[in-house]
Amino acid sequence: MKGNLMADINDLRRKRKAAADKMGATADALSALNDTGEASQDDLSAAQAEFDAAQAEFKKHDAAVKRAEEVEAAQAASAAPSEPSTPVQGAAASAPAQVQEPGLRFGAMLRTLAAAGGDMNRARDIAEANGQSGLFTANQNATIGGAGGVFVAEDISDEVIELLRPRTVVMASGVIAVPMPSGNLTQNRRKTGGNFGYGEENADIGKTGYTYGQMKLSAKKLSGLIPISNDLLSFSSTAVDRMVRDDALDDAGVAMDLNFLRSKGTNSSPLGLRWQLDGTPFEATNVLTMTAAPDLQKVDNDLGALELALSNGNIPILGAVWFLSPRTANFLRNLRDGNGNKAYPEMADGKLRNKPYFETTQIPDNLGDGGDESEIMLVHPKHVVVGETNGINIAMSSEAAYRDENGDLQSAFSRDETLMRMIMQHDIGLRHLAALAVMQGVTWGA
Repeated sequence: MKGNLMADINDLRRKRKAAADKMGATADALSALNDTGEASQDDLSAAQAEFDAAQAEFKKHDAAVKRAEEVEAAQAASAAPSEPSTPVQGAAASAPAQVQEPGLRFGAMLRTLAAAGGDMNRARDIAEANGQSGLFTANQNATIGGAGGVFVAEDISDEVIELLRPRTVVMASGVIAVPMPSGNLTQNRRKTGGNFGYGEENADIGKTGYTYGQMKLSAKKLSGLIPISNDLLSFSSTAVDRMVRDDALDDAGVAMDLNFLRSKGTNSSPLGLRWQLDGTPFEATNVLTMTAAPDLQKVDNDLGALELALSNGNIPILGAVWFLSPRTANFLRNLRDGNGNKAYPEMADGKLRNKPYFETTQIPDNLGDGGDESEIMLVHPKHVVVGETNGINIAMSSEAAYRDENGDLQSAFSRDETLMRMIMQHDIGLRHLAALAVMQGVTWGA
């Protein structure tokens, strides 16, 4: 029964592909007629009718494929365990038809693409032979070489992005993630609030007093290369899929934090939170400097000054979070008063002055003229917006070269590796500049 169903699905997919090609051809013909400017209305109507018919045919076949895939998924979910079938030539050993752990389908997708040498059609054959036909969908690019990569299916991409969020302290803090389908987002940024007051009955209400700036986000491309051993990729297992998935997510999370927190911002990289206040009126009020010769009282006062900066901007500090370097966090955890009591015992529960804190190595400890300074950020995450677009794009190559951590050029082919390239696009901004305060020149623990 399963074999017949698989054959039916493949036939339906081929019909859908043919209908999509026909739809594209009729669309091109209609555009060509429009471009001439000389086509009669009858010719244009006939071309439009051909396109409409092709579109209707595609929708019919697309609906049939989706129904068949839903039936296949339901049967696989309810089937009793059975012996794995023999995979097609070049495929890895059989894998479970339905992987429940989030993100494992992403790892299986990468491994299958690598086994197929980057060929999408062959990858589909391998996935179907292993009972994972849902890994690759018809709207994904047909080849890696021709289109520069394969867009991960939306449902798999959503799983991966959700798993990525806790791996980056910025995303884990509760910032607002919004889609940017066109790659750009412009939103009014509130500078001052409304003026409320009491007045006499029937008297005119005063003007609201709102003033605005603008927050402009544009998609910045985050890309990375991950070499994976071909020996590892030759095995089909949950452990391998999990390892491939986690390597990609961990590396991407580090790069996102580095840029979201401290990137100076260019046409190709985001403007990190640290520099969002530069050149604005809030630079004078919300970018502070550590008090010299720190002791317990001065440390407490400095932390309080960051809180006051947010409060003066009418930002509720209880919703704010701290970003610290590990050195700074370690200093505060070990700081004691004159009686030997810990100054901030709540840090054992992940809070500092009743607000969550996140420590990350992406806030350095070697800043300043002396090379021993760090920074502390206090930000309300509900005023931080991360725009995301285009999901995830991946490409595979067993022949490309890459540079290792020492800058030496390595060949994936000679090292028997497959090189994975992953691309994501996003940007970060502040809806309200007063929601961020920065303490610079921090030498605590140096």
